[in-house]
Amino acid sequence: MAPQQLASAVVTTTSPYTGPPVGSVPEVIKRLEEIQSYAEAHEMRGQHDGVACFTYLYHRITTRVLEGIDTGRFDDGEFVNLLDVVFANRYLAALRASVLSPGDVPDAWQVLFERRAHPHITRLQFAAAGVNAHVNFDLAVAVADTCTQLGSAPATGAKHQSYQEINKIFAEEMQSLREHFESTWERLIDQVVLGRVVNKMDDWIVVATRDVAWEAAEHLWNLRQGGEDEASFIAMIDNLAGEAGRAVLLPAL
Repeated sequence: MAPQQLASAVVTTTSPYTGPPVGSVPEVIKRLEEIQSYAEAHEMRGQHDGVACFTYLYHRITTRVLEGIDTGRFDDGEFVNLLDVVFANRYLAALRASVLSPGDVPDAWQVLFERRAHPHITRLQFAAAGVNAHVNFDLAVAVADTCTQLGSAPATGAKHQSYQEINKIFAEEMQSLREHFESTWERLIDQVVLGRVVNKMDDWIVVATRDVAWEAAEHLWNLRQGGEDEASFIAMIDNLAGEAGRAVLLPAL
């Protein structure tokens, strides 16, 4: 498949896709709103566009995280606040690159951007593919980058407990998100077809709970502390997430 065969219908350097990095959680939420609205209004599949689907999910989770920060849900609010911004900027950077420099898009994100307009891929699949790229690739790097900016190891203080609270928020939202993305007629499709997507969504909650991404972040932190090259490790998790994304985004309808 040629890289642009099923890509965005609208290529412009002045859309929310190409906005600069954000600096706060409210800015993250505002940018996600802009991206979703733009995609729904300008892309061929509207609300069924791949980026629109994932961005809807991401906006919902981020709104809950901000509520948690404001209400003191997290033991280390400073860590969560910075992590949320660093994490979001990785998605925003990948989306920006998809327009301005496609060759720089990570493998984990490439398949979603390439297939975002495919008429036989469901909204649930698109959302799942975005979760895969963001959690199975971006999250470990974002945690390591956040700890680097804070100048303290992942194991220090209440970072891990606060990280697990974010996992709980995702789990709390998953059922209603799945119901949002599955139309009535999609629920009637052979569950053998869509079952792999639903199971993957559940699997990613388990993965987050088991701290696989956290363990990868700790490994990255240790590589940096030892002055070792981290590029091969990041490339490996990028490739693994890319393979998983391609498996999820097989036409299902």
